[in-house]
Amino acid sequence: MKKMLCCAIIAILLLTVCASAEVPSLSESLFKYAKGTLSCLASGAYDKIVTSVPFSGVSPSADEWQNFAQGSFSGLTGSSPQTKYAVAYWTGSIWKVAVPVSEPSSGGVETLMLLSEDGQTITGYGCTSWSQVQGEYASSSYVKWNSEYNPSTSAVVEMDQD
Repeated sequence: MKKMLCCAIIAILLLTVCASAEVPSLSESLFKYAKGTLSCLASGAYDKIVTSVPFSGVSPSADEWQNFAQGSFSGLTGSSPQTKYAVAYWTGSIWKVAVPVSEPSSGGVETLMLLSEDGQTITGYGCTSWSQVQGEYASSSYVKWNSEYNPSTSAVVEMDQD
């Protein structure tokens, strides 16, 4: 019985190690690229995205970035998006790096998404809602915050004065 229990524990540990080995390490630069891309989309600096974001294949053109910004986000162009909060999570086959356009205080906040298969270079991009991001990272075993969003809440505390 002890031998079977030991074998089962070893098998579980081996499976855990093997599963962990399949997840590519996440480069901190992906946060920088995602936040920079969001800022460039807002300011209309589409050419800068083409030259500064490392795509694993062919980078989208400045016109494609412009069409993406105008077709995917409402009112992003000309605004000042937040660049403090970002989260990355592994979906089982790809890293997703999400940067909400504004403070993610509700699920409807538009969110830029950069995708990476190797954790180093970008393989795709998209726009989604913050609630979609929350649902996906909640079920992920690998989540990394660049700066975690914690809404500040005030609490009124009454103190007895004796």
